Amino acid sequence: MIQLHRYREVQEFKNQVEPLLSKNEVLHNLALGILHSLQENSKPNFMGVILKDSRAALVLLQTHPKQIILSQIQQLTEDELSEAAELLQEIDIPGLVGERQMVLYLSQKLADLKNQEASLKMDQRIYRLDKVKKAADAEGVLVKARLEHLPLVTEWIWEFMGVIGDPVSKEQAVKTGEAFIKAERLFLWEVNGKYVSIANATRPTAHNITINFVYTPQEERKKGYASSCVSTLSQLMLDRGFQTTSLYTDMTNPTSNKIYMEIGYEHVADSALVLFHEKK
Repeated sequence: MIQLHRYREVQEFKNQVEPLLSKNEVLHNLALGILHSLQENSKPNFMGVILKDSRAALVLLQTHPKQIILSQIQQLTEDELSEAAELLQEIDIPGLVGERQMVLYLSQKLADLKNQEASLKMDQRIYRLDKVKKAADAEGVLVKARLEHLPLVTEWIWEFMGVIGDPVSKEQAVKTGEAFIKAERLFLWEVNGKYVSIANATRPTAHNITINFVYTPQEERKKGYASSCVSTLSQLMLDRGFQTTSLYTDMTNPTSNKIYMEIGYEHVADSALVLFHEKK
């Protein structure tokens, strides 16, 4: 039997789902990392669990205006996913992100029920690393970003978001940059006094931390800077006590996937982001 249980209180939701998600911190790094950052008075857009025979099968969390994170705790058949779609059709769902096959099937079922269209926005791979195999081989050093770097950081965040197809305003880029710098896990790769690449460590959980916002401006690409930046930052996070680091890559970019695998990242799962919109 498939049921939907919706939560109103953050702490109750955390108590129920954190132990389940923590069994695979890398796979569930997105939901788990966000959960860790929520305060008791936080107001997520949606918190819920799809139950199969009274046991959690899917965890749903929305704090982003465009997507609900789906974390798969136990496998559901296509018939069970169809039942789940019927339970979710009354909820305002702008998009779904999670394990690829499950998200693609569920989103199509939901789109049919709501007379909407579902479009694939991002095809990604989730990787994990527990040992750096390839240390930095480009010249340069890793430098922690400080407030004095905010103008450059803002520009690069704004460019990065445009490149991945999720553009933000300059004001939003400033806010993101300030938050990253304040968290003290945003790093620049510096070569002869010039900053040439950037990477951020985010969403720490008990044993894992995620690397994101890896960006090198056009004129500095193909010089190994991003690889060296990510490799050094990953090692730094391991040195700080995290057992693993994880990251998402664009599945359609073979170059970045190859670079990360050379560093020591191993493929864990495929992830998809699907957005819903009205039929034209």
